Amino acid sequence: MSVLRCSLALGVLAFLTCVAAHAAEKKLDPVREWNVSGNFKGKDARMNISGAACTTKLKSCLLVNDEENYAQFFDIEGTTLLPGDPVTLREKAEGDPDGEGAAYHDDHFYVTGSHGRPRHSVEKSSVPSYVVFRFHKDSPKEVQATTRLHDVIHDSPGIGPFFNDLLDRNGVNIEGIAVKGGRMYLGFRGPSTEGHAFILSVDAAAVFTKKDPVDAKVAKVKLGPTTGIRDLAAVDGGLLILSGPVNDQNVIPAIFFWNDQTGDLKLVGELVSPAKLKEAKAETLLILPDPTIEAYRALIMFDGAENGAPTEYSLPR
Repeated sequence: MSVLRCSLALGVLAFLTCVAAHAAEKKLDPVREWNVSGNFKGKDARMNISGAACTTKLKSCLLVNDEENYAQFFDIEGTTLLPGDPVTLREKAEGDPDGEGAAYHDDHFYVTGSHGRPRHSVEKSSVPSYVVFRFHKDSPKEVQATTRLHDVIHDSPGIGPFFNDLLDRNGVNIEGIAVKGGRMYLGFRGPSTEGHAFILSVDAAAVFTKKDPVDAKVAKVKLGPTTGIRDLAAVDGGLLILSGPVNDQNVIPAIFFWNDQTGDLKLVGELVSPAKLKEAKAETLLILPDPTIEAYRALIMFDGAENGAPTEYSLPR
């Protein structure tokens, strides 16, 4: 249903009923709360979960946080997460990489740093965050790292002017990553300009070389004022976008479907957060295998909640 199909010719009461029905169908209520067996490693890390990705059929999953120099494997058993071994992202490096997103594609896990400055600290260096990691699912100790996106972002139209600005000044900050069809898609929490957020895509393999052309492309997605991308998930026909506030604006988290070939954007719905998580930020979007074609099963995890407070939602296709 669309509001455009709610005609006043039906009468005022019928029109308002139609609009209310449309609004209701765009609200996504939680299906169920999940559990975590024990705790993920590190108090700061498990309170600041920022991304997750799984192999096909959930045989192995990876959790990312923005506080420590490690990610952590986990398994899924029913509706329970089982924390596993940590993965050191880089050896003997100063500063944590500010891991903000995770993806899985073609037997490899990917983790991206924010490539941006923190919200308030002028003194804190952003250099450690200019990195993307990759490792084979069976070789977690052989982590590749690349900083090639540093210059790519600096030179990207629409994004480059905000390069290295503080986050609370609409500065560059990556929070989502997805990889599909040989391309890496990076979703930006900031900048947000004129109601648009940005997605940068590059050749996923070329990023991990020294000179191969990365074929960078920038897309703008109209998510709303002061609204950025909090996560991305690859699905058939495009990407799902988890949106939220750039900083602390009063923006309701939502899910959009974006066709990466045509640029078409569709609102799937606004997330209704559990009452106890009203102060937390919806930060992680993990799509679960589901044989039905009517909806996606999605696991949302929250920054600022113990172990991410995993919560399942159903997303209409």
